[in-house]
Amino acid sequence: MKLKNEEADLFHRLYLLLLFYVNRKHPVIEDLCEPDLMCESPEAVNELHEKLCGDPGLIDSFVSENPFDLNDEELGIVKSWKNFVKGRFLIVAHLKNYSVFMIAEGEQKVYGVLGLHDAIEDMMPPIMPMFVETTLIPFKGRIIYCGFMGAYNIRIGSSMRRSIQAEYQQSKRRFGVITSLDAPVHEKEDSAEELLKFYARSESNRDRYWEETEDILSEKPELMNVYHREVGKSNARKISKRLSEIGVAPAWFAIFENVVIASGKSEKVVRVQIADLLPVDKVEGAHIFRYDRKGRKKK
Repeated sequence: MKLKNEEADLFHRLYLLLLFYVNRKHPVIEDLCEPDLMCESPEAVNELHEKLCGDPGLIDSFVSENPFDLNDEELGIVKSWKNFVKGRFLIVAHLKNYSVFMIAEGEQKVYGVLGLHDAIEDMMPPIMPMFVETTLIPFKGRIIYCGFMGAYNIRIGSSMRRSIQAEYQQSKRRFGVITSLDAPVHEKEDSAEELLKFYARSESNRDRYWEETEDILSEKPELMNVYHREVGKSNARKISKRLSEIGVAPAWFAIFENVVIASGKSEKVVRVQIADLLPVDKVEGAHIFRYDRKGRKKK
């Protein structure tokens, strides 16, 4: 996904004007008389970009002075660039509406980023995840990048790949995919329960996030049954497979984490059984599913 050509042209025009202004304040390119940087070295242009990021107040002075007589809409676009996000990212996915960038250091957040004249997917090697360094900036309610993007030739093994994927999923559950830099990003209200489900959904996640799981359950003990139920749900497939190997006839089953505690010909029968077997405060922690002879689980 990329900007429309006229939008990309507008971005480049405004950004080159801003960098030309930066060069006036902090000379990098001598005898630069026109805001045309296309013939200048990428290193010099990038140095101007770095000076801008190091002193965002230059954006305020540019807007205040308005040296190129920009209209209000154009000034608003430039002013919004103070909300840039600069650093190292991991490109973790190319989706229909944007490419997904995840912050590589610090608190992981993921951003939906559009290309300029070309989709980011078409510019980068077909390798993911990929480490890159760039600056994300807002543009008309969306997120683009500054035009400079450096890729790191870092080999990512299977273990690291799984870790990155887990962090990506965790961040999506906490903050969603951020598609605008115009407002502060807040953690989702339901993120505690959603995160707990994510932590519990596989054995590898439970091992990786056991401390985070304990923190959530300590703060919100009412979610304990959610945890038990998700653990049971994650084990249902393995149990179904074993039942199929044994040749068990189709039936309903209830499991508590990894223990089968009830079975019967109908869901109603199983629910009656677990109400008799489990303490009242643990009944909702049981996962109930229908098993058929092929080893599939339903519900």
